[in-house]
Amino acid sequence: MNEKKTESWKDRPVAEKTALIISWGVVALIMVYWFIPSKSAPTAPSQSIVSEVQPPTAQHTRASAQALTSATQYLSQLDNAMAEGIHILKANQLPELAAHSQVFKSLLDDGHVKFGRSVFQPLGRCSAAAVFANSWWQAQVSAARRGGAESIPGSIQSNLDEYKINQADCLKSADPSLDTTATTQSDKNAGDSECLTTFTIDSETKELVAKVNLRIANRISPHAQKELAIYV
Repeated sequence: MNEKKTESWKDRPVAEKTALIISWGVVALIMVYWFIPSKSAPTAPSQSIVSEVQPPTAQHTRASAQALTSATQYLSQLDNAMAEGIHILKANQLPELAAHSQVFKSLLDDGHVKFGRSVFQPLGRCSAAAVFANSWWQAQVSAARRGGAESIPGSIQSNLDEYKINQADCLKSADPSLDTTATTQSDKNAGDSECLTTFTIDSETKELVAKVNLRIANRISPHAQKELAIYV
């Protein structure tokens, strides 16, 4: 009985070696395919994630006559809310404080819709004015409940100053006739002259005094001018 001899690798024909190598390669590929998990294809981010990353589009995204009118009327509403707030505080109508706080919140939400939520948006300073108007009111309410003592000394005046700065910047950013890409020293010194209504603390009575800037008031409609008559 003849025993079958096993040929060594070097004694095998070239064709046989090639066939074996190809077979082993196919087996290896099959094992890789079945036993190594495949990576899923990248998917596009959902619309909800995109909307969270990108700020919502504001109603006004550039300076225009319509944006200036909207900004002027919006600032007038803020001025009215602040003046009405002082009236409530003077009358010591404490139950109305919470309701008036909602007025400021509604105005802030309205500002976000019209002008955006970020100061880096073209008319974002208009919304920023509402933020500081609301902070000013909250500081007033806190002081009223503490017998006139501010929880953070100077916060009322500080928020009022920031409100006036953003009020002026709001009108500048909305006015199509102004070049907002460059700020001159005269613009910095203009300050309250560009404000629709300026607020100051009377040195004698310590009361909030409002003054109307007639140059700015002349830009708005007669109806809006009537609303400002309470300050004159």
